[in-house]
Amino acid sequence: MLNKTLAGFFAMFLGVFGVHRFYLGQWFRGVLQFAGFFGAIFCAATVGDSDAEVFFGLVIAVMSIAPVITAIVFWATPEKKWQKKYDKDALEGEQPLGIASPYSQRDTKALKAEGIRYYRTGDYDLAIEAFSEAADIDLGDAGTHFNLACSFAQLGQYGEALRHLELSVTFGLPKPERIEKHPALAALRKHASYRSFRANNFRRLNLLDLTEPKASDTKIVGEAETIEDFNAPPRQTPPKAAPALDLNAPPPGPDLLEQITRLRELHDAGVLTQQEYQKQKEKLMG
Repeated sequence: MLNKTLAGFFAMFLGVFGVHRFYLGQWFRGVLQFAGFFGAIFCAATVGDSDAEVFFGLVIAVMSIAPVITAIVFWATPEKKWQKKYDKDALEGEQPLGIASPYSQRDTKALKAEGIRYYRTGDYDLAIEAFSEAADIDLGDAGTHFNLACSFAQLGQYGEALRHLELSVTFGLPKPERIEKHPALAALRKHASYRSFRANNFRRLNLLDLTEPKASDTKIVGEAETIEDFNAPPRQTPPKAAPALDLNAPPPGPDLLEQITRLRELHDAGVLTQQEYQKQKEKLMG
């Protein structure tokens, strides 16, 4: 982790040698500063022309004053802004996933505005870059994922469009009916994968059966039966035997592996609980 005060100190007192640039990891600029300073001194000492001596003297003066100004700028810059420019690693892990700080929210707003400008001019690739940067800062912004879905849909990348539509709905998209009406998604809505996506409640996997019990699993309790006593100790149920491994069974196909991978992604994102993940995985494995 870099220290802004120390970087300013290096720039103030050792900046003519490029030490502050070496400290920041800017090796090329540090070498350029070091070589330029001593090169100007050498030229000023060896040339015989007075005009050249004045010129190189001015170069030396500028190269001596510039690091001092840089030091003042370092010290006057807010800590977060300085780290964002020179020490981005220090900002990682400061905010919980999907929650942006006020400073990053301002950045997100600017990036989204930039993406919208690119989108309106038809530069969908640049719009995706801007929206993706905004999503990296604030993963839980449903509007950003919706904008990404529209941009990918315009490029015909329907898989990515559906993925970001699912994320936008998961993070609470305001007015989700826009998915059915937005003109940017018109071509996507005609695609067969979208119909399946919509039937699965705007998810690429059908997860409705995770929360809806089957009729065979529902026990009808009569009036004479009592409700379970929650103060009583839990009943001990014997563990179920693991299913026998069929060595002759064919390996799972790519579709099954993709669905299991998708289940893992939803579990890691917090959409599925551990119990729901295991239940759905067992169903997929048959």
